[in-house]
Amino acid sequence: MTERCCLSALAGLVLAVALSVGCGFAIAAQPVKKLVAVDATNPPSLELKDINGRLHRLADYRGKVVLVNFWATWCEPCRDEMPSMQILYRRAGPESGGELAILAVNHAENLSRIEQFLRHQPLDFPVLIDPFSEVWRAWKPGLLPTSYLIGRDGRVRYRALGEIDWAGREADAVVRSLLSEKN
Repeated sequence: MTERCCLSALAGLVLAVALSVGCGFAIAAQPVKKLVAVDATNPPSLELKDINGRLHRLADYRGKVVLVNFWATWCEPCRDEMPSMQILYRRAGPESGGELAILAVNHAENLSRIEQFLRHQPLDFPVLIDPFSEVWRAWKPGLLPTSYLIGRDGRVRYRALGEIDWAGREADAVVRSLLSEKN
């Protein structure tokens, strides 16, 4: 009888994990502090509105280097990396004459919660809302935060699972390398 209970409990746990992953459930990642080069692939579609209602399509950013970051306000590593993303954006984004775009895709939170976060941590780059996890399911990041660096050619070139110091030397060198490439 005890063995049966343990097996039932284990089966229930496996089912719960499988369902939560299938439903777009996310967990916060431990920092890896490393960008990993990936085989250049075309990313899934990304078409979401920002917190002001403006529509953003990844395809509209072709010719620029794009950092797509999946995050949530409840995720401590996500919150911790936002200031360094802001620094990178100010260094390499349009206001400094650069061609870096950052799209911060919020995972399944409501607008008021996101706006509350942004009152304490203002960001100059677009914060996109994915309320029903449609983009999350298409991209399958799995952990928060997860980031993708997309080259001027529109292909995913790097991936980071976990918190990255976007203002640090490694990330800066990778971004500058991508920016120096011709489309």
